Amino acid sequence: MKFNKISITAIAVAMFAAGSAFAQNAEIGTWAGFRKGAASFTFDDGAPSQVSDCGPVFDKYGYKGTFNLVYNWNPNWSGFQSLADSGHEIASHSNSHGNNMSGEEASSKTNIGGKIKQKYGIITVAYPNCNVPNERAVLQNYIVGRICNGSWQGMSDIMGKNGPSNWAKTPAIMTGAEGQIKSTNDFTGQMQKAVQSNGWVAFLTHGFQGKNNGPATYSPTDLNAIDGALKWAKQNDKDIWVAPMGFVAMYIKERNAAKIQGQSSSNSMTFELSHNIADSISKYDYPLSIRVKSDWSKAEVTQNGAKIESKIESGYIYFDAVPNGGKIVVSNGNASSGGSTGGSTGGSVLEMYP
Repeated sequence: MKFNKISITAIAVAMFAAGSAFAQNAEIGTWAGFRKGAASFTFDDGAPSQVSDCGPVFDKYGYKGTFNLVYNWNPNWSGFQSLADSGHEIASHSNSHGNNMSGEEASSKTNIGGKIKQKYGIITVAYPNCNVPNERAVLQNYIVGRICNGSWQGMSDIMGKNGPSNWAKTPAIMTGAEGQIKSTNDFTGQMQKAVQSNGWVAFLTHGFQGKNNGPATYSPTDLNAIDGALKWAKQNDKDIWVAPMGFVAMYIKERNAAKIQGQSSSNSMTFELSHNIADSISKYDYPLSIRVKSDWSKAEVTQNGAKIESKIESGYIYFDAVPNGGKIVVSNGNASSGGSTGGSTGGSVLEMYP
């Protein structure tokens, strides 16, 4: 009996050790695609040129921006809906563009949301004149509220990996004639700083030099400078993630709240990616980037039964998965179909925080 007790203990220790090793195999990326930094381009006032000229520049490189609309200015709703349909984010810039939008936090969200249909709804607000309205009302209606340069309020212009200290005061650097960002080098210099600090930088633009800007006449920006910045970003895509402000904010909040629970067998690994931060503003269902350490040369990944894109690089399997989106199964692509779908053995449970 004494021998049996020792054997059982040894087996338990061995299984725990195996489980601990597996627990270290899954990781959530700080930024999408395990990049080193993030950048968001935001545009105010609903200028006609944002639809006719700016949107195509972003689409040329496969990037998306955030366009903040003033409801009462009756922007080109169909044009901005087309931008939303192609993956850009449409956000609130108030109903009336008064000196302070206090009292319009909820109504502008509802009004603009009635005109624009998009996957995640109206989750971002940019304040007219950068004057912060009722912070409580902002955070009851949006996941992120944008100001102007952080340095104008004694803050850093570039945020860390966890975003701003106050989500109702998310900084963005002014571009154009009245701002400090005028050239391609100005843009790329700030993005390089974000990469070096593992952080996030956002830009604030109105209209463009020589274009039809409608009411967006403040601080016109050279669109060629933005084109050059996006070209640089594409060339450095492994390092910088360019995405709308609301999407980056979702990613940060999900990443900080998410956990992974998993089990493994010889030819498959099964995960549950979850968080509990969904609320009336957002389901927080933006995909998170995951990598799993493995020596497999071929793999297939599914979530909730549907195949998702994956790649193998430097001993890791990379894929994006939606929190609370169903079971994730990573299968050895070189195993027989029977081996890759069999029940898990020697399973372990992990809780993983990035």
